[in-house]
Amino acid sequence: MSRCIVWIFLLAFLPFGLLEVLANPVDVGFRVGSGQRVPGRLDSNLGQFSSSFNPFVFSDINLSGGKDTATYEGFIRLHLDSTSKFGLTVGRQDLSKLALTEVTSDAYLTKLNSEIFSYHLLLTYHFVTPLTRNLEWENGLGMGFTSADWQIRGYSLGGIDNPAFFLQRGNFRGNGLAFRLETAINQRLGETNYIQFGLGYHHIAIAGFAGNYNGEASSIYLGSNGQVGVFDDTRVLDVNLSTAQNLRRLDMNSGSWNLYFSIVQRFLD
Repeated sequence: MSRCIVWIFLLAFLPFGLLEVLANPVDVGFRVGSGQRVPGRLDSNLGQFSSSFNPFVFSDINLSGGKDTATYEGFIRLHLDSTSKFGLTVGRQDLSKLALTEVTSDAYLTKLNSEIFSYHLLLTYHFVTPLTRNLEWENGLGMGFTSADWQIRGYSLGGIDNPAFFLQRGNFRGNGLAFRLETAINQRLGETNYIQFGLGYHHIAIAGFAGNYNGEASSIYLGSNGQVGVFDDTRVLDVNLSTAQNLRRLDMNSGSWNLYFSIVQRFLD
């Protein structure tokens, strides 16, 4: 009986509380940011790239780029009270072009350029501390979903007995989670608008990438010996048996620090 009373109370009074919150001010803004990706496991994995998992073929790898980030976001934040906000952020983050060059012991040269970009949707919470009449210190955190695209363009050439040239083209996608921590200073320009300068840490966690490579359903795989390569999904069992390895899809756990600038419009009612 007591449980029924609680439900009746919630159903009766929750709409009034919700309407009261919805009557609070709302911030709508646009943000651009620039930063650096934190070096991590992704870099060490790509440093072990191999176009062949043949244990008798050795590779020399050179990696460059893929460090800089560019972020574009739009957000809406509902004021819960005078010092806290709950919001939704939608955005995209691009990595600078990642260039990989491989030279193998069987006389092949492979050059691949990768473009990696991700979209994210975050639920956020922010806490505001007034500093002066026109300055605020705002701190926030968020969590949500991300979808990343990994596009590869390049070529391979060489060979000892039968020299050949191959174009390399791949499109992969992976889905996962995104996390955010940020701090900013808000400079009020008027009663209903302000600009924001801040620093944020953005992290994405993706379990694996799958897609198409040279016209075949493929994935980016990581071997138990640390080697990374792109393989047709139907060949994975053959590779496991012939090389005595266990292959799994390459994951991406990558974070970046970003400086950002925002323009925000506040709607009072």
